[in-house]
Amino acid sequence: MKLIWRNIWRNRRRAFITIASVFFAVFFVVVMKSFMDGVWERMNDNMLRTQTGHIQIHAKGYWEDKVIDNFLFMDTAMITQIENIDGIDNVSPRVETFAMAASSIVSKGILLVGASPEKEAQKSNLPSRLVSGEYLTEMDDGILIGEGLAKYLNVSLDDTLVLIGQGYHGASAAGLFPVRGILKLMTSEMDNAMAYITLPSAQQFIDMPDGYSGLLISINNNKRLDEIMGVISGQFEDYEVLPWHFTMERLLQQAESDKAFGVVLMAILYIIVGFGMLGTVIMMTNERKREFSMMICLGMSRGKLTSLIVFEMLIMSLIGLVLAFCITLPFTHWFNVHPIPVTGEMANTYIQFGMEPVLPMSVEASIFTNQMTTILVIAALTVIYPIRKIFKLKINENK
Repeated sequence: MKLIWRNIWRNRRRAFITIASVFFAVFFVVVMKSFMDGVWERMNDNMLRTQTGHIQIHAKGYWEDKVIDNFLFMDTAMITQIENIDGIDNVSPRVETFAMAASSIVSKGILLVGASPEKEAQKSNLPSRLVSGEYLTEMDDGILIGEGLAKYLNVSLDDTLVLIGQGYHGASAAGLFPVRGILKLMTSEMDNAMAYITLPSAQQFIDMPDGYSGLLISINNNKRLDEIMGVISGQFEDYEVLPWHFTMERLLQQAESDKAFGVVLMAILYIIVGFGMLGTVIMMTNERKREFSMMICLGMSRGKLTSLIVFEMLIMSLIGLVLAFCITLPFTHWFNVHPIPVTGEMANTYIQFGMEPVLPMSVEASIFTNQMTTILVIAALTVIYPIRKIFKLKINENK
């Protein structure tokens, strides 16, 4: 070990170049990966809490065929039982169905959502999206519509919309709903074809008291997802209990594509670092051919000599890793606790999509352990060159 340590610092410039290349590679990759994962985790958590829920409960068969006849029946006591499960923040019963909305001159197919105004306000902060009018009360018979839909139907506050749809067991559904408020929803698709009414109004519209399309459940810790799902499934075996990984498959696919792009960037950076380390190793090996020959002549085995070179590269790589971790660990922890605020138009965009206008960093252990593994693999690959050179070294040519 003394010989290894002396060999490392005998050429300080070479040692510093190798350590610095590892340090900067790990630093930039950890920072980039931490930002990417932090933003994704915060966006995912915001969307689950405010929109889709971490867990959804449906009647069996509803997810494959979303018709009213596949709605579930659940009384208030059962919903209260779910709300009392440890770890659950919010339970939002929903009635979601399609209907034809008609004004005096035009009509359009819309997604009609029946929800509790109070619980929807807690879940998605729907009142903040009002651009005119008033929010619904629990027993209101009015309707909230998207701004784009209001323009298309040419309706304003206090006008009445006619809704026509299908009720339970094939019965026709029809109702008159005065426009209480106009919303600016997150996306143009939602804004142009979505409306909210109260749960009692929706259940009366489809003639299905205590009937729901499903329940959206938000939990306080995503790491307890499987545990809480197990509790719900044990208490409600007759229903489908679906995790967000299943209900948000499209979002997960988008996240995977974003992560793949990040992997490509990290791979390019590590390839550059790998060639830099290889160049240093090649230079070191060619400079030390005479030294290697002398050590072999003095009785050191080629195997022990290669182990010296391997440990020299390993120690320099570990020094670079430790230095990078000493800087990035407090750096990422600080920005995990104190995320970078987003301001201006970008902040408004974040808020419109139900997200906090911040850029947090993740401190998941895998971010750091993966970089350690990658650097050690690169170091192992680079020492293949000096090992081959040592075993092929002809001592007579280096006297």
